[in-house]
Amino acid sequence: MNDIDVRSSNNFLRKVFLYMILGIAISFGTGAYLLYFNQGLLYMLLDYYQFLVIAELAMVFSISFFINKISAGLARILFLAYSLVNGITLTVIGLIYAPQIIFYAFMITLTIFVVTAIYGYTTQEDLSSYRRFFMIALISLIILSIINAFMRVGMLEWVITIAGVVIFTGLIAYDVNRIKAISYQLVDGDNEAMEKMSVIGALNLYLDFINLFIYILRIFGRKK
Repeated sequence: MNDIDVRSSNNFLRKVFLYMILGIAISFGTGAYLLYFNQGLLYMLLDYYQFLVIAELAMVFSISFFINKISAGLARILFLAYSLVNGITLTVIGLIYAPQIIFYAFMITLTIFVVTAIYGYTTQEDLSSYRRFFMIALISLIILSIINAFMRVGMLEWVITIAGVVIFTGLIAYDVNRIKAISYQLVDGDNEAMEKMSVIGALNLYLDFINLFIYILRIFGRKK
């Protein structure tokens, strides 16, 4: 790659992480505002919790499966809107867990994310070969979570939680490695395509971070 291609690749990666960080900031900022400064609005919004969850799924589905049919601008708006709505639904965590536990879980998640992302970026190994493994692991995790939602088995809950931490830690490295590979393929592409893929990349990393945070909170969390 020439110097121009390297700069384009670095700009793409920088944009992915900036969008991801912005999404995290919006989610936690929204949650903190509602929890500590406007609980009246929070409880009013939580009355529509099911609709908020459906809206979240619709936005993620739209970005993931219709990225080629929507504009880069709309993709950005959907991602930021999703971050906002997810911040509202995540306030449930703040109603259950003590603030210091949430802070500790966040810092642990941030540390794991940074270390794992660095590994995913610097490793010479092509992690795309693990795609099938992570797909099977995620599907298994979802199925076990649904089963345990009805069975309420404590030991199974513990296994699911540990598995969730391991899976999403691995996914961070996998996704960063994949985004890096995509950045090399897009350096000669148009700006619209690069912008869309940066939103997709940011969404994937955002989801990895949030899910890892939730599972770590389950391990170290102490309810109010």
